[in-house]
Amino acid sequence: MQRLRIAVRVATLASGVVLAVCACEADDAGRTQIVSSAIAKNDEAFLRGRPALSAGKYHRMATDPYSYVRGSVSVYASDTEAGRFGLVGSRFAVDEPRVPGIGDPHVENFGTLKASDSTLALEPNDFDAADRVSYLWDVRRLAMATAVAATLANSDDAAAQAATFAARRAVARASTCAYRDAMFAFANGVAPARITDGTGSAVLTDLFRRGNRDSASRAELSSLTNLDGTTRTLKRGALDPTDPEKVYSELPDFARAALPDMLAVYRKTLTRPPPLENFAVLDAVREMGSGVASWPKIRAILLLRGPTDAPSDDVLLEVKELADSGHSPGAPPHVAFDDVGDRIVRAKALAWARPDADMFWGVSMWLGFTVQVRAETEAAKTIRVAKLVGALGTVQAVTDLAAALGKLLARVHASDHAALVAVANAMQLDPEAFCDEQADVATGYADRVLADQALFRRDVITQGYSLGVRQTPNDAPPPDLAALLGVPPPPAPAEELVP
Repeated sequence: MQRLRIAVRVATLASGVVLAVCACEADDAGRTQIVSSAIAKNDEAFLRGRPALSAGKYHRMATDPYSYVRGSVSVYASDTEAGRFGLVGSRFAVDEPRVPGIGDPHVENFGTLKASDSTLALEPNDFDAADRVSYLWDVRRLAMATAVAATLANSDDAAAQAATFAARRAVARASTCAYRDAMFAFANGVAPARITDGTGSAVLTDLFRRGNRDSASRAELSSLTNLDGTTRTLKRGALDPTDPEKVYSELPDFARAALPDMLAVYRKTLTRPPPLENFAVLDAVREMGSGVASWPKIRAILLLRGPTDAPSDDVLLEVKELADSGHSPGAPPHVAFDDVGDRIVRAKALAWARPDADMFWGVSMWLGFTVQVRAETEAAKTIRVAKLVGALGTVQAVTDLAAALGKLLARVHASDHAALVAVANAMQLDPEAFCDEQADVATGYADRVLADQALFRRDVITQGYSLGVRQTPNDAPPPDLAALLGVPPPPAPAEELVP
């Protein structure tokens, strides 16, 4: 296929501010085919067996640019494999050893986690794609995401949005330079640190402020449950009128009956498992409409008895279906993990500053699915691009955030000493040129991603939420699985999306 030529055109973002973004001079149809094919190939099992859930994912991606970033890592993989847009061929590349990577380290895959001593720390909070990866895969993915965040920040202020857009390369460069400097420091014997405050970042300072506030009040209990006397139950239906696609519905009886066995296995994967009596299930619901890339996966929310019979210390857990990371295995000794659960357990052990960063984070098997279990708590605050407004959306605030995340990514990669040395040596060839190369690639690809989102939206309007994948009668799930999957609220018809 003809390589696309990239130019700059003028586009209007949701806020009304007119900004320049990447677009194709020609062959938009060819690029659309690349984008939709990569997404459909990655999601084929869901498109065939869970079309209603896939529709929710694609609606979110088609209507929100950053959600498209979150749901399109398969396009990034396709472009990397094909060598498009400068994503391969770096003079700073390190083939082996691969680093213990996050796999999809975009801005919204970081946030506060609450450890067993109730302290909060900034940590990676999504390991769905975690694996052994090329370090540049993670570095460029994060830098691209920070450039997109700079472009989309200040959705309520056209002048402020224009300023962060103009600074998007500097923001991406801050991420890569902070990564470089931290890797050099770790290679020279500086001990990695646990991040327990805002470290001078306005965005992170706000994140910790809100996390500590809601941790103290156990805000999740009031927002997600009902209390009748001393009996607490989970809410049902739509929890937020502004987000009607996120709902809690009933779990089938057979799924509820399997929870105690699932929890017994899960408890053994915890660093500091609470007493067995703390795992009595008080209530459980099926959760729909959460996440983006993982939207079609099975999720449940569990209400468990806490340390006492008092409802004030009840515990909420999220159970989420897991799958393969999508990364190809590397050379020995990092060929593969024992299984999907083993991959998650090892990834968090290497990524976190302490093993109990979330004391409830573990894995198990439920109804034949590998699942991840973690705390469902308002103390866990995720960075959100939509919140980068006002004082949190200044050029300085977005730049500081990018630098903090670059440093944190370096801490994850440095957990393997051999990989740390290899990467530090590669960057030492020309430290400034390293930052410039990654900033240029990331900024160009960030513009490409925003243009791709518009192409994807048009393709959804044309082909519908199936992306052209045809179902057969054999694709229908068996009755038990269909009952577990449930019936999510339907998104707006694809043909009604604004082109």
